[in-house]
Amino acid sequence: MPPALDAPDATELAYRWSGPADPATPTVVLLHGLGDSGDCWPDAVRRWSPRWRVVGVDLLGHGRSPRFTREQLSAADPMEAMYAAAEATVARVASGRGGPVLVVGHSMGGGMAGALAARRPDLVAAAVLEDPAWRDPAERVQPRGIVHERVAECRAFADDPAGQLDKGRADNPTWPEVELAPWVESKAQVDLDFLDLGIANLLEPWDEIVTAIGVPTLVLLAERGGPVTPAVRARAAGLANPQVQIRVVEGAGHCIRRDRAEDFHAVVDRFLDEHRVAAPGERVTP
Repeated sequence: MPPALDAPDATELAYRWSGPADPATPTVVLLHGLGDSGDCWPDAVRRWSPRWRVVGVDLLGHGRSPRFTREQLSAADPMEAMYAAAEATVARVASGRGGPVLVVGHSMGGGMAGALAARRPDLVAAAVLEDPAWRDPAERVQPRGIVHERVAECRAFADDPAGQLDKGRADNPTWPEVELAPWVESKAQVDLDFLDLGIANLLEPWDEIVTAIGVPTLVLLAERGGPVTPAVRARAAGLANPQVQIRVVEGAGHCIRRDRAEDFHAVVDRFLDEHRVAAPGERVTP
């Protein structure tokens, strides 16, 4: 990928692109999960970049993007600052290509992608949500013990990246090898003040966001682990939004595209091709 474009403020996040140089090429924007970065999609980029312009975004407080300000961290919902920055960046990318884009988001980024699909259908033609961070408001802030452990883990990644790389390889034997190094590197780039808040989803209830989605949206849920509990899964299915498809990936943990890469791409690649959007005047070959 070309180098990230480091933005001067939180309305223009750092991102990098891969694929055809023409910005009018059908485009997919990638929004990562908590503690990851826009570099944490190498296997997907390898698969998609021959036919797509692939844009990996560093969300606010992650990767090479700006840190949260003190005012943002103390706001009623700091996640709205993350959303606003993501929306501004997606708008910038969409403007550059002259039309809407597709958005793929994982976990926290899946929540951002879902909100974009609900709030800005003019920017987003379709969305894929990989095990999105759907937590009810009462359970939104994670217990302090879990938060402290997560912060300590990120410090451990920064202190001993080689050791964490070996551990990650042993703990995740099904992950594509190319995924491991960016995953390790991203942990040393996280805004720990944000991480210490213990949140990863918007204060607006996830079910209200899902109900409001007005563009084709594919939701892939992990069979085990992850934030979407069986009860939440059942409630999501009960919303019956005709624009939203929900599928559970057998045997997958929270990071579906790494745990079950072939299963993930068998479904997602077809969905992306079905909703591939051409810029004005461009012909798209399926």
